[in-house]
Amino acid sequence: MTLQVFPLISNGDHTRDLYARFKTSEVLDQASFLAPFVLADSHLLLICTGGEADIRIGHRLNHATLGKMYLILPGTAIEYTPDEVHPLQGIAIYFDMLKPISDINKTTSRSTVMEVYQKGLLRSSYADELPHELFQECTRIASQLHECVSVPQENRPFRIQTLMHELLSHVYAPPKESAIGDSEHTSALDQTLELIELGYAEHLSREVLAGVAGMSVWHYSRVFKNRTGISPMEYVNSIRMDRAKEMLLVPGQTIKHIASQVGFQDEFYFSRKFKKYVGVSPSTYQRQKHSKIAALSFGTTGHLLALQIIPHAALIDNRRDQHRNLFFSNIPYHLGRSKHMNPHIWQTNVELLMQASPDLILCNEYEAHTLKRTLQRIAPTIVIPWKGLSWREHFVQVASIVGQQQEAQQWLEQYDDKVTHAKEQLSHLIGKDTVSIIHIMMGHLLIYGRRNGGAVLYNDLGVSSSYDLLPGQVYRALDEQELPLMVGDRMLLIVDQDSESQQRWHKLQHTQLWKNLMPVQNQHVYLLDEMPWLDYSPYAHDQIIDETLKLFGGTQHINP
Repeated sequence: MTLQVFPLISNGDHTRDLYARFKTSEVLDQASFLAPFVLADSHLLLICTGGEADIRIGHRLNHATLGKMYLILPGTAIEYTPDEVHPLQGIAIYFDMLKPISDINKTTSRSTVMEVYQKGLLRSSYADELPHELFQECTRIASQLHECVSVPQENRPFRIQTLMHELLSHVYAPPKESAIGDSEHTSALDQTLELIELGYAEHLSREVLAGVAGMSVWHYSRVFKNRTGISPMEYVNSIRMDRAKEMLLVPGQTIKHIASQVGFQDEFYFSRKFKKYVGVSPSTYQRQKHSKIAALSFGTTGHLLALQIIPHAALIDNRRDQHRNLFFSNIPYHLGRSKHMNPHIWQTNVELLMQASPDLILCNEYEAHTLKRTLQRIAPTIVIPWKGLSWREHFVQVASIVGQQQEAQQWLEQYDDKVTHAKEQLSHLIGKDTVSIIHIMMGHLLIYGRRNGGAVLYNDLGVSSSYDLLPGQVYRALDEQELPLMVGDRMLLIVDQDSESQQRWHKLQHTQLWKNLMPVQNQHVYLLDEMPWLDYSPYAHDQIIDETLKLFGGTQHINP
């Protein structure tokens, strides 16, 4: 196991040398947000280039705006609350600091030379927030680093190392003497647990793990079993089998390939180990139906319901999710859902999931970023990306995982037939009128694009949009003065029940600007509930077709 790293800091003692390993970079914009709560598993350099957000780093609350930079250490709890109108924009650089472990070759065979590193911390006297005078230079370097990662180049590895070195040379400041005592790393045992979690596919033996911990093999094995209740290699194999269970549920992967991905070169040996651990062979496990599915993302529940599968646990807001209320009593475990998924809600949901003991968890990348390791300890966890995929692609993925590809195809065929008939009716009801979807949320005015209800209205039913957002943009914030240019001939209006939204709605109705809007003048404003219009799933989209025909039939409009 060799890691490509480069030296960053040396203080004369080689046991305290630190090396930096770049992991990834991300540009944050209006369509891309940090997870609402996460426990950092690597170093994060966050450079804010626009927008606003409240970010609690550990116990310290920060108001992030243009020019702010934060260095966040692994293991730090981060709570993120974006500004709904001006979401935070910036660059996020993720990296690890690694410390070489001396004399590791003594614990390995002569035929295998292993360079092993344990994670360290980049301690700086700057604490969380970095000085403002570093912003311009760090932004320049971070932008170049992200561009280098995004655009293939012949000298990419060396260029990434050079830029990473240059960036951290600005970020790092020698810690004050009083802070040195606070820079103790996690325990040696924790280091090996981390190594197993991340490197389960590598060749891991008791000798290698004991060497990482700096203990004799016998002492390490005893300490490990006292801590976990099982031997080191039993723990390694349990992690491998848990990851294998997840991979076996993803269609199109062979058992031989999965075996190699979890550290087994011999698929038959892997199969014997798997049957001993799980109780059935890998091929049998692939064919099994999973009856206790936990849907940790809101849309996933709608995919399951369209397949006539009742989730064992699901996110539910009894007040907002009335379009699904027929199934509430049949779902055993109701997980909390809110517009602000704060740490308390996440913690309660995890506790409920542990009680529910599902045999499969489905989530998207946002829940995975926050909770994936925790979820994997509860049940096999499969991540279905929300961003970048259409609802149809989501639906097909979910159906493949639960073994109902044929049922999903039949559902889509019936849905498309329904769309065809609905389009014919709509052409007579509204002709070529343009239609907007406006939402007053937490007191802010938003216009929606071709996601959520817009996916049905504009993409499927072919209704003309009054305003097209940028690709991938779910919604856009509006000023009141923009309404005449945005609302089109007909307006679908959603007003949230919170006090800020109700007050904004009350004031807006009494303005001359509102009264002069074309949809208001023509009595073509339609007041809607939030759901099913903001639900991005087949179960909701089928309902949206019915709602659309009902609205434009003239039964739901409101007077100006």
